[in-house]
Amino acid sequence: MSNSLSNVNLTQEVLSFRNETFYNLVEQQCGSVALEIMQVQDVSSVDCLLETGDIFSILQLDSDELIPIKRKAGIFLNDGGFVLKKGLVYKVETFFNTLNILNQQHLKSTAPKNSNNSSDIIVPECLLQKFPFIKTLIIYSNLIIKSKYDFTFLNIILNNMFRNCITEEKGFRYEAIVRQFATSLYILGGRTSYEFIRINIPAFLPSVQIIQSFIAASDNHLTEALFNFEGACNYFNSIQSTLGFIAEDTTTVVPKITYDTTSNTFIGFSLPLDNNGLPIINSYKTDSFTCLEQWYYNVPTAKSLNAFLIQPLSVLSSNKSPYVLAAYGTDNKFISSDVISRWHHIYQQCKAKGIRIVGFSTDCDSRYLHAMRVSLGFFAEFVYDDHPDLFSIDLPNSWSWFFMQHKQLYICFQDAVHICTKLRNRLLSETTHLLLGDQLINIEPLIYMINNYSKLDHSLVLSDVNPKDRQNYSSTEKISNDNVLILLEQIPNSLGLNIYLQAIRSVRLAYIEKDTNILDRIYHAWTSVFIFRLWLFWINAMNKNDLDLILSQVSHYDIKSMKERSQAKNQYFITYQSYFCVEINAHSLVYLAMLVSEGQLPVDALNVWLENSQTCEGAFRSARAISSNSSSGVNFTVSQFLNRINKLSALLNIKSNANQNNLRFPQHHKLSRKLPNTSNPTSTISLSKTDIENSVRTSYNHVTKLFNQLKMKEILKNGQVLSIEEMSNVISHKLEEFWSTENIIINSQSASSNFESDDETNFDEYENFTNNYDSDEEFELNDNFDVLNNANISTNRGMRLFDNVKRELAHTFFKVSINHENKFLHKQAACWVLEKDKSSLSVDRLSRVQGR
Repeated sequence: MSNSLSNVNLTQEVLSFRNETFYNLVEQQCGSVALEIMQVQDVSSVDCLLETGDIFSILQLDSDELIPIKRKAGIFLNDGGFVLKKGLVYKVETFFNTLNILNQQHLKSTAPKNSNNSSDIIVPECLLQKFPFIKTLIIYSNLIIKSKYDFTFLNIILNNMFRNCITEEKGFRYEAIVRQFATSLYILGGRTSYEFIRINIPAFLPSVQIIQSFIAASDNHLTEALFNFEGACNYFNSIQSTLGFIAEDTTTVVPKITYDTTSNTFIGFSLPLDNNGLPIINSYKTDSFTCLEQWYYNVPTAKSLNAFLIQPLSVLSSNKSPYVLAAYGTDNKFISSDVISRWHHIYQQCKAKGIRIVGFSTDCDSRYLHAMRVSLGFFAEFVYDDHPDLFSIDLPNSWSWFFMQHKQLYICFQDAVHICTKLRNRLLSETTHLLLGDQLINIEPLIYMINNYSKLDHSLVLSDVNPKDRQNYSSTEKISNDNVLILLEQIPNSLGLNIYLQAIRSVRLAYIEKDTNILDRIYHAWTSVFIFRLWLFWINAMNKNDLDLILSQVSHYDIKSMKERSQAKNQYFITYQSYFCVEINAHSLVYLAMLVSEGQLPVDALNVWLENSQTCEGAFRSARAISSNSSSGVNFTVSQFLNRINKLSALLNIKSNANQNNLRFPQHHKLSRKLPNTSNPTSTISLSKTDIENSVRTSYNHVTKLFNQLKMKEILKNGQVLSIEEMSNVISHKLEEFWSTENIIINSQSASSNFESDDETNFDEYENFTNNYDSDEEFELNDNFDVLNNANISTNRGMRLFDNVKRELAHTFFKVSINHENKFLHKQAACWVLEKDKSSLSVDRLSRVQGR
């Protein structure tokens, strides 16, 4: 295609065209269809068009709102495809190329020219006086040339600034790297900081409106309830990864309804689920104020946000950020079958995009636990018997300790950080009495240690054993470190606590720590399993009265009052939910190792420390962290979360190209200590069934030595702790019996208080409407107005209430009748009218989950 300007008689003057003059130019050169496509995308200037590039990409989106314009711009094929009209494409490309050439000519004409052929440059004295840094630059030029610092970015900035300084402000142009730097600064520092720098360094940074357009036009734009499988596919292709792990988690949000102008929907209501367990997108879209009013009264407001992230698992992408697949508002009312259907749909869609989902991870909510058991067929009916993609491993007959079946579609991991904090909470509970033999497991030895040993020896403080602080993973890590375990050996009556903390430590090392090799992970995973299995074996073998008697002997409780308070033995053991989480994780870990050892999965699948729901927690924390520094609010509504994640996605895209754009980003001083060792043996280890079995049996031998010290005759046979086969057979029958008889409300449509579905765990680390009336064409009032009675219009100062509006903005307004006067009420203002209470969350997120 020719780039000649002969076909279109344009001059550099058009580069400054915007709004009406720009639209008239587009319609003259490209026609009304191209104009409509640009108006839909709010492309209102030559500058914006040149930065946007391909205006037809929006027509690739699947949206009912785009169908009318698609019919004008192209042809729908019988097979569902869509083809643009070649004449339209030709006119737009010719117009775009012409503008691009004019822009390049403009940049060359405004560049400073040297008037002679000498390589030396004469700097006028007046210039040196105005810019003394030039003299410094000349004096130290030789040192600067030899400097170890890279001045590429600085050079681009200065060139860009000085070119803009000799140009009218409406003609300012910015290099791509400058726009990326400006976007990063805007996201990381907030609008106030950005504007402070922009107004004090002229011609340096583009306007906020340009930055916001840049963010909105970036890839991976998140829309409520839309599962962006296409975006995930593009992301995985860009990092050359085909294995993914899905994390699903929920966080509390500020319950508030807001209007989204982009999708013309109301965000903040709890979305209903379809037969696949997926939220129904655009459920709350209406042009009727009465309908919105009914929703306010009849539809629950979302008090939580459910997020889905997909983590790449390949070695090359082990440091890559997870991809935000979807997010939506919910009232947390669902059943486990919704989860199972949703996971299967996600698996199938990812498979269609070339991504093999290895597994799913969530927190310890009972409904997710049940979904995992059913998905794995773990003491439950397996739901994927006939699926063509099933993994299958060769299980040795000697593995009596392994309860999972040999065929699986995917594996499941309960989030290990949640497991650890729940085990800590059980230890700190004031209503639970953990008994292990003649040992009462409580925090007294830890308090004794804090009061009688140097903090240099154990690093503990009293807040680490605060029963009301229910989300403190850092404290969980501290109370189970090696130094504490060593000191406990010197404190009387602390053996039971020592064993309990070893179980927590093993969970950490197996699933959370990044440098643990796979055989050690298996060892620690099964150490925690066998501790709880033997403990459960002993609890089941004991009579309730005998347990009460032991408790009365090792504590100050009266046995009569204890019998009145408790009628079950479960107070002496960890919750069954926590126990099953430990079992499921250990089985999934061994299954994963078997798949790798048999060559069914690459070694990348063993990046276990990535396979948890902390990816969701990280997204929640990041969304809170980028709140404006001029605002004290760290919580967000559903709409605010979506907007903040879109900012983070734009920032992630810039960071991922840091090597090309010469931008450097600060790194937290703790991050380097948490990065995995790239030479970790996981990448080179040779696994075999024998290696796996040896690790498991070694862990059992270690646990039996611990329990021998407790002298619990109920777990002994001929003076020795039961063999792994005998103990496992008994436990298997007990678990089968438990899940067939225990009356647990798995599918209640709200989380049971017994199951402690916490918000996030402390693990280290409104779209503005502008009334820009650029057109004289306005949308006149007609019939079908909703009536708002008894409204005092004089009090509506500042509210977006108008007699008429532009036709292209009409969809963002309700037609209402107020005191017999026909008006247009903006949909966001309608939310304000219907809002009866201002909801908020505690600024201190941790206080929301503290025990009362």
